[in-house]
This record gives sequence, structure tokens and C-alpha cells, in this order.
Amino acid sequence: MKVALTAGGSDSGGGAGIQADLKAFHSAGVHGTAAITAITAQNTQGVAGIHPLPPEILEAQLDAVLGDMDIGAAKTGMLYSPEIASLIAEKLSGIPLVVDPVLVSTTRHALAETDLTSVLRDRLLPVCTLATPNISEAEQLTGHSIHGMEDVREACRMLHDMGATSVVITGGHLDEPADMFYDGDGFAMLTLPRLERKAHGSGCTFSAYAAAFLARGATPWEAVMQAKRYTWTAVAAAIAPGQGVDVVWQRPAPLPILNHDRTEIWQGLQRAVDDLLGFLPRRLMPEVGVNIAFASPEATTREDVCAVRGRIAYTDRPVQVGECRFGASRHIAGIVLAAMQHDSAMRCAMNVAYSKRAVAACRSAGLTTGSFDRSDEPPEHSTMEWGTGHVIEQLDRVPDVIWDEGGVGKEAMIRILGETPREVVDTARRIAAVLEKD
Repeated sequence: MKVALTAGGSDSGGGAGIQADLKAFHSAGVHGTAAITAITAQNTQGVAGIHPLPPEILEAQLDAVLGDMDIGAAKTGMLYSPEIASLIAEKLSGIPLVVDPVLVSTTRHALAETDLTSVLRDRLLPVCTLATPNISEAEQLTGHSIHGMEDVREACRMLHDMGATSVVITGGHLDEPADMFYDGDGFAMLTLPRLERKAHGSGCTFSAYAAAFLARGATPWEAVMQAKRYTWTAVAAAIAPGQGVDVVWQRPAPLPILNHDRTEIWQGLQRAVDDLLGFLPRRLMPEVGVNIAFASPEATTREDVCAVRGRIAYTDRPVQVGECRFGASRHIAGIVLAAMQHDSAMRCAMNVAYSKRAVAACRSAGLTTGSFDRSDEPPEHSTMEWGTGHVIEQLDRVPDVIWDEGGVGKEAMIRILGETPREVVDTARRIAAVLEKD
């Protein structure tokens, strides 16, 4: 059996800390070992006291475990003091390590000395395989305020630059319950249905599951995906053993999760957006901005279509204004839904700026095109749905591109359609490549 190690504080209430970690290890199928850094007197209502153990006692625990067992992965939780954090960094260097920078409890009590943050940055992040801060912890580690997903991405980059091989910032405190993963090569987002409850021990449990799956041979991304599913299940099954907050209940297998396909849709769209931001030229940016939308397979309403909230704007470079969210678009979602009425596989669309040169570039790139005249639009019809459907009916197929020359108060526009965000972004890349040669 694989072995995992947790180094953290003991929670006398049994909801978080070492107790939560060992329960998560067990439910994930690994043998759990522990090195206690501090003893806390706490329950579901708060923390009554903290007693950090002397560093020599912690070192003796670590030496006992490391000298006897093959540790597949380790995690840190509450470290409390700079001395303890430095010792942990020294002893666990070279072992796949998950760093959960525990600074404050669920009940909002401080669990760290004020000067711990700098040691986490300077000593632990450079030796960790995966850092798992929440929004507040990421802000403290980076000094970067986080208000939306663009801020989350920037914080991920900063933590990675500090030395963490990979990072996942858990974002349950934002409007959208999404976690952002970054490994230096690209971003990926995880989202599951929001659970309208708080549960003591969720952060400890998430990082413990990640360590458990690392110990079982998973990559950081695979470990994070599994940890997300198992932790969601633990929060959903939370119990109320006391008079305060609920406590997570780690189960031996994740529950079936409704709408789990939305995670894949969100991930696919965000990866495409990240790619798009790297090459989209200024000449393809319309005044209203660019948006890209990706629908669920059985989409019937705009709430079933994921798009960029606030669109993509252009400053000195393309910038994603808001996070990807279901129901975030009206116009581009309308195009996707109209296309799906004719071909259910055509689940993605984006808009770019119109120009005669851009239309010529579409044709030079070998794309099928169609256009409509806004003056032909029947009264009380939406241009997006009507124009899309009109062109498809005329061509008897969904083309790669639909364009129009605008009208009074209406900006001319090109829309790119496809089955997936990757296909649509690749089409935009082909158009941009032709324009670059002109």
C-alpha cells in the first residue's frame, strides 16, 4: 500500500488538521502517517488555544517516519511558526509535496504567526510539487488583490514564479465556485455545482486528497481533479457534530455529480481563451470586444451556454475581462443556439471585427462563408438568431464564417462557428495568419 505523510496541527474537534488528513488518506486508499506541528484546542465554534510543539519533537516525528517508510507524497497544513516551516522544508525536500498554506481557520481564527508568510514563500514554495491556497491565502502570499478570474490567473503565475511546480487556487469564495490550476504550461479550471454550505476541514481535505493521489502515482493535474471530486463529496455529505459549522465527512468514493459535463465545457472554453489571448491581432478586435461561447450538448437556453463575462477587450494586448460563466452571453449564445437547431454538433462560436480584408482572408484560408443584410431582418426578430439561421438555410449547411456589414447603430461583424472552442480558435488563427501576410 502507498504511504502519505501529513505535517500539520491537531484539531481536537476532529474536523480539520491532522484528523481530516488521515481520514482523507484512508478514504483514498493510502496509509496515512503524521507529524504533528501544533496542538489546538478547538471545536466547530472556534479555536480556544494553540500550543506549537518544539521543533526537536517535530524533527523526531519526521525522522521516525521517513527512516522507516517509503513516503509517496507529503502535505503540509498548519505550520504556525517560521522555525517549523523551515524545518519542514528541509526534511521534506525531494518528496512530492503539497503545500496548503493554512493561515486562518474556517471560524476565522489566526493559525499562524505574523512572519510565517515570508518563510512559506522563500522556503516551502520552492520545494513543493503543488500549492493549494484559497483566495485569501493567495492574496497574502503574493500581495496581489483578487477580485475575479484574471486576478486568479495572475496570482497563479506569481506563485509558480516563487518556485511551486504547480498551483491550484481554490475559488469557492468568488461568485463562481471554480478552482484554477496552473503548471507553467497552461491554465485549467475546475468547477462543480455550488454547495450552499460551509464545511470545516474542506481545505485540509482537498490538499490531503491531492497528496494521496500523488502518492498513488497521479500527475499534479490528475491529483487535483480527483481531490476536487472527493472533496465536493465530503462537503456534500458534511455532518453537524457540534453547535457551530458543519464538518466534512470523507467518503470512500465520490458521489455521482450532476452536470459534471459543465466542468469539461468550462475547461475547454478557458483553454481556448488562453490560447486566443496569445495571438489575437488588434485588427480582429471589434469595438464591442470579442466573445466566444461553448454550449452544453443538449443546450436549449442561454443558461446552457458558457461564455466570457465582460468579453475580451484590447488594451496593449488582448485581455479577458471576466471569468467564463454559463449564461454570460446573450448575442454569441444566440448564434450558437441558432446553429445547433440546424446541426447539434456546432456548439461553439466567436465574433471578430469585420473588414473586407478580413472576409478576403477567410476565403483565402479556404473557409466556407455566408453573409446577410441586416436591412432584410424581419421586425421583432433578433439579428443574431435570424441572421445565423437565414445564412444556414440559404447554404443548407453551417458555414465556418458568417458576416454582415452592419447597419444604423450596429457594428459590422464576422462570426466564426465550429464544433469546439479549439476548432473555432484554430480558425481565428488561420484568418490572423493570412492577414499578417497582407
